[in-house]
Amino acid sequence: MEVPEPDIIIHAWYPRGVKRVIASGSNSFIGLIDENTVLKYPQLPLEKPPGQLIGLGVEEQIFGVLGQHRRIIGFLGKHEEGLLLEHMPNGSAAEYLYNADPQPPIQERLEWALQAAEAVAYIHTKRVIHCDVSAGNLLFDKDLNVKLCDFQGRLLHPDGTIHLNGDSAEGTDIFALGSAIYFIIKGHPPFPELDPWKDELEIVSRFKERQFYALNWVPGGDVVKKCWAGDYESADEVVHDLRNSTTSNRG
Repeated sequence: MEVPEPDIIIHAWYPRGVKRVIASGSNSFIGLIDENTVLKYPQLPLEKPPGQLIGLGVEEQIFGVLGQHRRIIGFLGKHEEGLLLEHMPNGSAAEYLYNADPQPPIQERLEWALQAAEAVAYIHTKRVIHCDVSAGNLLFDKDLNVKLCDFQGRLLHPDGTIHLNGDSAEGTDIFALGSAIYFIIKGHPPFPELDPWKDELEIVSRFKERQFYALNWVPGGDVVKKCWAGDYESADEVVHDLRNSTTSNRG
């Protein structure tokens, strides 16, 4: 008989200046410092597994390459336990849309989709591949503008060789952007009847077989379908089409 692996419980800890933990990821906590600042730091304070430190180190270097941009979460400096980042008080697009009642108007959601595409297009101009574009990594600032976060992907040299680690390409980012746009427009992920963890193989199979929902009637649906089908050469093309969608929808 197969013995199930025991659940691993990780207790929150509080580095200097952290008032409370407001979010957590696979290996990091996000702690509130003040109304403008959060600290991203490893979940394990004593052992500090190398993977966690490497991930934050990669992210710091990528922030150095990206600089300040209106579609990128602000990097505010280093802390002895992690990275100081801009506080995004309205949380992620995923959280916001799950809890929104009623759902925001379609014109506002199309604007958010455009902002998400602008973020991906910008990082690609800096030769940064995100590797995890999702509604969970698109955050809303105090004015409900989108900013991209969680940069632990890879950075390319001008000749295309890899400088920092990761395992993705621009096309993968664009495919994932399509799913993020779908979430923003519809308020839920593709194939909501499937569990993203337990049914991962089924989800991958449906995408490979191009078993997409009919999207022609959905505002921005043609953009999502082209992202999934690999019809875009760059994220700039996604931005262009979404600008046309937002303009036509206003009319």
